[in-house]
Amino acid sequence: MTASCLSRAFIAFLISLTSLSVYAQTPGRKDSDRERVLSEIRNYKHDILVKTLDLTKDQQREFFPIYDELEDRLQELNAETRDLEKRVAANEEASETEIAAAAAMVYSQKDREGTLEMEYYDKFKSILTPRQLLGLRGAEKSFTQKLVRHHNRLKDNR
Repeated sequence: MTASCLSRAFIAFLISLTSLSVYAQTPGRKDSDRERVLSEIRNYKHDILVKTLDLTKDQQREFFPIYDELEDRLQELNAETRDLEKRVAANEEASETEIAAAAAMVYSQKDREGTLEMEYYDKFKSILTPRQLLGLRGAEKSFTQKLVRHHNRLKDNR
């Protein structure tokens, strides 16, 4: 599986996480509600990864802090890129140089994600078996699909 394929699967996850994050940030919601929702999502994802990858207790203790760190860093990277894009696009006085630099950052997003993922791949391979590493992306995709289905059911019931 190529890095770009892995990156696309992770981007799909981030899109669904972002949509739930937006839901959690709805006006009138407290920060504690948002944190609770995001914590529940992360715990649900952990459960799916444990079951799908058949992680031992020792693997769970080592893997999840590193995995969560990667997810946090990727989310931060995405947020920074979105903020830069919005800020420059909204600035009618932005120079062509500033706009070009912002565009370059937006288009290099996948490369930066891939570099970050490969950094963590090196950490994961000391914890997970090759079969578990190979199955990780499929497990993430399964999680995303379940999350989207759940979100759609909630939306349909409104």
